[in-house]
Amino acid sequence: MARTRRTQQTSPKAEEWVRPALQERSRDQRDRLLKAGEHVFAREGFWGAHVTQIAEEAGCSVGSFYRRFKDKEALFFALQTDMAEHAKRNIDAAFDDPNWLTSPLPEMFEQLMRNTARTIVRIQGYYRALYEMSLRGHKVWDPMRALERHQGERIAGMLEARGISIKHDDVVTAAQLAVRMINGLLISSVIHQAAPYRSDDPKLHREMALILTRYLGIEPTRTRKERPKDD
Repeated sequence: MARTRRTQQTSPKAEEWVRPALQERSRDQRDRLLKAGEHVFAREGFWGAHVTQIAEEAGCSVGSFYRRFKDKEALFFALQTDMAEHAKRNIDAAFDDPNWLTSPLPEMFEQLMRNTARTIVRIQGYYRALYEMSLRGHKVWDPMRALERHQGERIAGMLEARGISIKHDDVVTAAQLAVRMINGLLISSVIHQAAPYRSDDPKLHREMALILTRYLGIEPTRTRKERPKDD
């Protein structure tokens, strides 16, 4: 009972839950268990998933699971840490593309929406578990909020690099909110097949790109050469 209260009040660090992987074989088993957990969460939901199912999916014994993780929640928080680190690398790789400085913004935002949708589909079990744990009072949103902030910073930095005059903090906040709304729509369309569009529908990606550009209040076709920053 004490551990349940602690989970609700704080966002545990992965190292508090996960047993150390000291050998390459152990690290490989850990990675297989994380992938298996995500797959089982996608099929069964977090609360419907059982350690036995995760172990079977990973091709290992239940005892091996408990040698790596304290319990099912421990596996989720380790999965969340891995997903957050991977997502941050993907965001940086996307915005490091030099096309962001010259290509029309609607096209680049549409590409960003498409890539985001594909990522959510690939790890939908993680998102299903995230929402289910949140509804039970577990504090699980901090890593997502940090990623939204980071993406907002990259969007603001990209606009400044294009020579578009903005108020940096205002754009970061607006972009963070827009990213949160768009991600929520995409997650809903993946997990619940919510209408009117499927997550892989190009129309959805275009509409979300349009929402983002209009919400940010930018002129998407202008570049540094066309519109210098205000003095």
